[in-house]
Amino acid sequence: MRATRFLLLVWILFTSWPATARPKVGVVLSGGGAKGTAHIGALKVMEEAGIPIDIIVGTSMGSIIGGLYAIGYTPGQLDSIFMAQDWTALLSDKSGRTAIDLQAREQSSQYILSVPFFEKPQDLISGGLIKGRNVGNMLWQLTEGYHDSIDFRTMPIPFACVSQDLVTGKEVVFRNGILPIAIRASMSIPGVFAPVDTDGKLLIDGGITNNYPVDVALDMGADIIIGVDVQDPLKNAEELKNNLFSQLNQLIDLQRKDRWQQSIDSSDVYIKVNVKGYSTASFNTVAIDSLIDRGEQAARLQIDTLKAIARRLRGTDTASVRHREVPPYYYMHRPGGVEARYASALKTLVGDAPDNSINLGLRFDNEELAALLFNGKMRLGTKKNHNLDLTLRLGMQTYGDVHYGLHLGRQWLFTLGYRYAYNDFNLYEKGERAYGINFNHHLGEVGFTRSWKYVRLKLGGIYQLYNYGSFLYRFAGRTPTDITKESFLKFGAEYAVSTLDNKYFPTRGSEFFMTYYYAIPLNGKKAFHTAGIHWGAAFSFNSRFTLVPRVEGRYLTSENTVAEMNTIGGQERGKYFIQQIPFFGMNYSEMTRRSLVVVGVEARQRIGGKHYVSGVFNVAATSDDWMHFFKNSFGGSELLGFHVFGGAIRYDLRTFIGPVGLTICFSDRAKTAGYIRAGFNF
Repeated sequence: MRATRFLLLVWILFTSWPATARPKVGVVLSGGGAKGTAHIGALKVMEEAGIPIDIIVGTSMGSIIGGLYAIGYTPGQLDSIFMAQDWTALLSDKSGRTAIDLQAREQSSQYILSVPFFEKPQDLISGGLIKGRNVGNMLWQLTEGYHDSIDFRTMPIPFACVSQDLVTGKEVVFRNGILPIAIRASMSIPGVFAPVDTDGKLLIDGGITNNYPVDVALDMGADIIIGVDVQDPLKNAEELKNNLFSQLNQLIDLQRKDRWQQSIDSSDVYIKVNVKGYSTASFNTVAIDSLIDRGEQAARLQIDTLKAIARRLRGTDTASVRHREVPPYYYMHRPGGVEARYASALKTLVGDAPDNSINLGLRFDNEELAALLFNGKMRLGTKKNHNLDLTLRLGMQTYGDVHYGLHLGRQWLFTLGYRYAYNDFNLYEKGERAYGINFNHHLGEVGFTRSWKYVRLKLGGIYQLYNYGSFLYRFAGRTPTDITKESFLKFGAEYAVSTLDNKYFPTRGSEFFMTYYYAIPLNGKKAFHTAGIHWGAAFSFNSRFTLVPRVEGRYLTSENTVAEMNTIGGQERGKYFIQQIPFFGMNYSEMTRRSLVVVGVEARQRIGGKHYVSGVFNVAATSDDWMHFFKNSFGGSELLGFHVFGGAIRYDLRTFIGPVGLTICFSDRAKTAGYIRAGFNF
């Protein structure tokens, strides 16, 4: 049957059309979610064969790739664009790092799940699990120059895509309009993406009714149909058994079975891609790379047919593939605002930014075992100028936190906050457990905060009360002191700058933090000063190898305090005490002297897409006497100061729940030890 159709096609080409009238070639791309990335490989082969594409039609993922190809993106560019995307972030409504200010970015890096809503919690599930803000923004950026309402026939390649009106059930074919909105409507999978509300219609994915729209291409004047189909074949009883998702998909496939078969029969060249092992949700770089390759392989099985068509078409009035203007890459963030005339279109595409969110953090490590973080953020008032932030952490370190903020204009925020925390952990000396410590911590703060895209400034005052379970505190050979309570009033400032592209696996950028506080003990002791500084950066020498140096230190003018004493240890800043500085080689916390400096460097190699192997070296030096800091810290007397050399070998896997990794630490002051963790830091 196929051979007969091909011979008939070639005979028609040679006998029916005069040399001055070239038949039009229409390319049809089916829907299929992540499986649709295979279209990129198929388009690559069509170009290689010399096929002049006159019309392109798509549904769902086929509409994304077809629409971008129609305005000038090459298969090579599309390959790069799809491989470069952060699909975990894209297929969510979580704001990207470049779209939010520094303070919000620091907070968002704690959560594995962030679900936005507007006025009421039931907004969480209205319309779809994903509102599509990030996908919409991506489409807007990629289609720059096509934000006006246009006739899609005037594009470099005439284009159309298919959607469905959820109100009437009728098929909607976009042949004109605003390109990114048309594409977004075509890919609105019911229950997953919110429908697109435009022109009185509620539009959903066109794949429900017409997932392989050959008839649309024929209506647009196509004489030759080259189709690429990434749909799964119908499953048998064994494959459907005990698989609800497959059963629901099969019901949809059965409803459109006759139309699908009719479209296949109407295709002159039918490219069927083997997508076994992949699903609509296989959005990761490894799967996408494999699917693009499978699309290319499937098209190469038809290369002789494609070349025969191209040779015949070269004998007509168009001698080669249509020249298209190639647009620049727009998949990176583009600065600048949106022109007023496009504001309404962009709002239709991405909607309003949600005012509220519910957030969840989850982590595990071999010190604390499991920990949970619950957070709720709300904007209140008719002008939405009041913020309320509630947080609860459960684990060995437990705390509850409430913060109120009042927007004062010009990005300034007046803040009030209170935190109650309970901590229970061990302090170490030279790698040996020295004390078990547990305490209740009350913290109240008032101040002013301003946060820009890369900068955060905080000014204000803090009240802190530490109630300890009674313990004898002995430091560096001094007489033991029984400490049960410490309380302070502190006044000062914090300043932070960060341009790192990723908190956990940065490849470029730097960060700088600086803090200063004047502390007044409320037990009659002498007031003291604290100052801290941190600098770190990431330098990539290629796409896989990165050096991450850091320098940090802290100084205080009093030694008669547990709560404010300089502390090093662990891989996470501030894990047990706010001022705790990480040190690879000492898994647990150890108190140091009044002056502390840590210098380190990490050499990190990425293997594959998500695996990282690192070597870390750091050195810490501490002394009570700043004027003789190096002499005392590298001298022979432990009473004057000490230094530590340490390092680690790390393996980390980047996952949607955060880094999952194993670290082997070693130093000249503690035993070699291992550390296992999974999840984001909080």
